[in-house]
Amino acid sequence: MSTRVERFTRVVQEELSLLVDGLSDPRVAEALFSITHVQVAPDLGSARVYITVTDGDEKQVLKGLASAATYLRRELGKATQSKKVPELHFYIDEAKERGERVERILRDLAEEKKSE
Repeated sequence: MSTRVERFTRVVQEELSLLVDGLSDPRVAEALFSITHVQVAPDLGSARVYITVTDGDEKQVLKGLASAATYLRRELGKATQSKKVPELHFYIDEAKERGERVERILRDLAEEKKSE
C-alpha cells in the first residue's frame, strides 16, 4: 500500500470517528461502539470500515451506519477536501473475538497440561 493511501486511510478513520459521534439516528447514537480500523482501496473507490460494538445491537448499529453512509461520505469529502471520496462499507471487527477465543483455548490447554 502506498504511503499516500496509508495517510488517507488514517485521515478517513479520524474524520469518521468524529462524524459518527454527531449522528442522530438512535440505532447509532444510543450505542457504544468504536471504529477499530479502516481499509481504503488503492484506487480510493471504496473503504471497509470495521467497528466494535461494546453496548448495543451490532446489526442495528450496522444498519444505522449504512443508512448514514451517503451523509458520512459527503461530510468526509468536505473534511478531507479530496477529489475522490471512497464509498463506505461497514463491518463488525471480529478480530477481538477471535483473539479471545484463541486465548481461551490456550488457557484450557495449559490447564489440561497442568492436571496431567
